[in-house]
Amino acid sequence: MDIFSNLMVIGECLLDTCRTNAFIRAIKKTVREGDIALDVGTGSGILAMTSARAGAKHVYAIDIAADIAAFATMNIRNNRLGKRITVQQTDAKHFVRESSVDVVTMELMDTWLVAEHQGVVMNALHKNGTIGEKTRLIPYRYQCALTLADYDFSFYGNHMPFVIQARNFAVIKRIIDKRSKRIIVNDIDFAKPVKTQIDATVTIPIEANGRCNALVLESKTFLAPGIAVWGTTDMNMPVIVPIEEVDVVKGQQISIRIRYTMGQGFNNFNVLVEA
Repeated sequence: MDIFSNLMVIGECLLDTCRTNAFIRAIKKTVREGDIALDVGTGSGILAMTSARAGAKHVYAIDIAADIAAFATMNIRNNRLGKRITVQQTDAKHFVRESSVDVVTMELMDTWLVAEHQGVVMNALHKNGTIGEKTRLIPYRYQCALTLADYDFSFYGNHMPFVIQARNFAVIKRIIDKRSKRIIVNDIDFAKPVKTQIDATVTIPIEANGRCNALVLESKTFLAPGIAVWGTTDMNMPVIVPIEEVDVVKGQQISIRIRYTMGQGFNNFNVLVEA
């Protein structure tokens, strides 16, 4: 049973101008005349159409959902780009060509790649040869960062600590105070196989005295040289993860162990405070 409209998600992505314009700028900077391009999770088809207009000889636009693939096909036809773009409904992990493509655009991202499948699909395309040594990737790099914070988990008179993500950045407004600087935990090069099983321990210097009860997770996406974005309204929005409450003092160091498997959601995201 459908519980959320695929087309609603596509609309949110298109209306995220920071996200979409950053991809468009990166495509114009990266795609060359005569390229063969692959757009994974094509959605509305906007990135595939941008690649075609930027000079790609042909673009393969793939999406796992039938209704989305049909919507992309309609948009591409309405913009008279049907001869240069092939839409396929398929799981991206199963997409195979006889030779590698020149450019891959892919936005299967959520913060830290916890729930969505960017890392998993990248690995599959590396393995089957769709991504080769000379393939240009958009994005090509991805950083996972965290900050320790004191967070207000009270909602309408109730104490409710849980993982919180919000497209309108409302989660940020409820941060009472930050106890550390932003720390980069993982720096991913998509040109190489992605390590999808994460078990990392990070030592965090405390910058301010007080209570610490949450992690603020953020991600930075590098789309092309000189084009990088932190979270936008619909891509890699900041996520609040509750942790065991601990009082900290400036100059102290806190060790945090984080374990999860990319693509399996926050139910498999484990945090251990080793104060």
